[in-house]
Amino acid sequence: MTLIHHNIIKLHEINGLLQQLPSELYVRPKKVLSKATIGQHFRHILEFYICLEKGTETGVICYDDRERDVLIETDADYAENTIKKLIHFLGTVKDDRSLTMKADYSTKTEDQIIIPTSLYRELAYALDHAVHHLAIVKIALVEEKDVVKVDSNLGVAPSTIRYREECVQ
Repeated sequence: MTLIHHNIIKLHEINGLLQQLPSELYVRPKKVLSKATIGQHFRHILEFYICLEKGTETGVICYDDRERDVLIETDADYAENTIKKLIHFLGTVKDDRSLTMKADYSTKTEDQIIIPTSLYRELAYALDHAVHHLAIVKIALVEEKDVVKVDSNLGVAPSTIRYREECVQ
């Protein structure tokens, strides 16, 4: 299986979870998320993929400059359509290519860093980033177990899943 395919699977997983969430739960601020919403975490995940798509067109990725599209975090249907578009985009990726990533890790002043990277490296990052945020979403859904069926492996890294399976044997 390719890195692209793993990313597509992760987006399908997000979409499956999204389809289970009642609209009210999608937009409800959760204390355990520091009053953020599940929708905001989904938006955050998806916008990294959107930045990656734009970066393939321009040659430059800057996750700091993402749009923060409020519709993704407030309208589950819009988020679902965004996922479908991203899956389509990933289906068009045929090979790796060089990219440049711009980032600013300073909180006080502008201090932009330029980092050479590649499409596949950023796809690996987007996948890890999605897993991380799904782990956070899973925490928010623990108290919603009567409303949403959450897979026990949601938000768990593939290496951890393999390790756990080895320990059981």
